[in-house]
Amino acid sequence: MSGKSLWQATANDMKRRPVQQGEETCDVVIIGGGFTGLSVAYHLQQRNVKTVVLESNTVGSGASGRNGGEVLIGYVESMRALTEKYGRDAARQMFQMSLDSIDLIEGIIEEEGINCDFLRNGNLLAAYKPSHLDGMRQEQEFLYENYNFETKIIEKEDMQTEMDSDFYHGAHIDEKSAIFHPLNYCLGLANAVEKYGGTIYEHSEAIKINRESHDRVIVETNNGRVIAKQVGMFVNAYTTDVHKLIKKAIVPVESIVLATETLPEDLCKQLMKHNRAACDTKNLLYYFRLSADNRMVFGGSGRTTSKRDAQKLFDNLQAGMVDVFPALKDAKVDYRWSGKVGFTIEKIPYIGQLDDGTHFAFGYAGHGAAMSTLLGKIVAMNMLNEGDKNNPLDRSNLKPIPFHSMNATGLGIMKYYFKFLDYIS
Repeated sequence: MSGKSLWQATANDMKRRPVQQGEETCDVVIIGGGFTGLSVAYHLQQRNVKTVVLESNTVGSGASGRNGGEVLIGYVESMRALTEKYGRDAARQMFQMSLDSIDLIEGIIEEEGINCDFLRNGNLLAAYKPSHLDGMRQEQEFLYENYNFETKIIEKEDMQTEMDSDFYHGAHIDEKSAIFHPLNYCLGLANAVEKYGGTIYEHSEAIKINRESHDRVIVETNNGRVIAKQVGMFVNAYTTDVHKLIKKAIVPVESIVLATETLPEDLCKQLMKHNRAACDTKNLLYYFRLSADNRMVFGGSGRTTSKRDAQKLFDNLQAGMVDVFPALKDAKVDYRWSGKVGFTIEKIPYIGQLDDGTHFAFGYAGHGAAMSTLLGKIVAMNMLNEGDKNNPLDRSNLKPIPFHSMNATGLGIMKYYFKFLDYIS
């Protein structure tokens, strides 16, 4: 179902990288050329640790280059809910990590001169039902009382100060979130890895991992092999059988996105008054923002098995966009694409090192544009034995999700269930 994305069409120079061939050695071999893997390589190379990145397609071809470009604080669940689950101290640390993640990205962009339209105007979480706004008020109070973090509630009658829509019943706004061109950030990060001496191979899928000893691991590709002291796997929802335990601990969920034609600037200012990232509180949520070239980028849930299904899903998504923004009823759609989002059973990211020595980070649940760079840095520090042993996201005792092979069927059922919940909530 995937087509050419807006990000591919407007990408900076996408240089061709070589295919891995023959035998070579390095300190760390990294599987996956997205945000996480490149961040690991970037932070290791800055410490003169020789890295090789193996990407099965091209840099940023997975979720890192196909997402909506919303760099958000927090997690899928509220901080109130996470505090109830994991305790006050762990939740506080998790919240600070989400703030630090965006600061880290902003710092790398500035340090490396990455041209990716980074804009930090905050995020608007829109209330799909009036009752959802009550929960937002409770979360606002919780954030201020526990973290001294100020946010803003927009009432239904004031929504026109934020967006040209009567679709929602209010909103919760933070000022720390951001938007960017995700593929250009990924490409810039890859260039930085190479600048510091790292090697990136494209069209070089890892097909087998052999751990021969504590400090010797061999990763085989179709055309050769890489011998290293350590290995990390960072492919998120695009995982394969190369590591069955990691594959069985993540559920890939499809998301679809469209982008309109370039819109008049005055219309853009009317649609999204403060040019924020935005998403809503539906279970089958919408997320949307304006691109740097004045297009509406609008995303939602996917899952399809045929071209006919794909056409219907995108038509429904476009209809949803018009429901939210009636002013776009005549806007032409120039781009339609899809991608996979990775979820863990807890709906929070996982990070750690398995008994076989493999490092991992995955399961961002739609917040990977923010969290993946930070978790990549943390993995790098762990590889150097300088990491925080009390990371609340550490799941080194990783377990497979029960009945994982049935998740595709379950997701289809859950989609209709969530649609029903959205209707009745």
